[in-house]
Amino acid sequence: MPEKKLENIDLILKQTWISVSKMYSEMAAQHNSTAVQALTLLKINPKKGTRSTNLGPKMSIEPTSLTRIIKFLEKNGYIYKEKTSLDKREVIIKLTKKGLEYRDITKEAVLNFNKKILDKIPQGKIKIFKEVMHEILKISLELNSKNKPQNK
Repeated sequence: MPEKKLENIDLILKQTWISVSKMYSEMAAQHNSTAVQALTLLKINPKKGTRSTNLGPKMSIEPTSLTRIIKFLEKNGYIYKEKTSLDKREVIIKLTKKGLEYRDITKEAVLNFNKKILDKIPQGKIKIFKEVMHEILKISLELNSKNKPQNK
């Protein structure tokens, strides 16, 4: 009996993420922005702002990439920086009126995409999907930590 060909899970994940990423990039391009810039605005608390040191971990991106994004958003009037009263080295990123407006557009796009998914896929399958994705994440993090070179 011939062996059934197994689809590579990583390929399915990659194809799906590329498609979702392309969709968000095309939406952002309509506003002369990128998906990462738009999604950064979603990670900034619209009322209180967000500490710049908290943004990177929230987004799982490198500090140098985040610095470029923040500079772009500030230069284009979406955000401004405010020093905290306790520690002058600490900066809180706050949204301007333009940033709040674009954040709302971005939030609407994300909510609409999620609603379409939830309308088409039964809740039970969504629950299983989330469980499977959490397991895949745990496995990849575990393998990633095992593959890091050990300092001696």
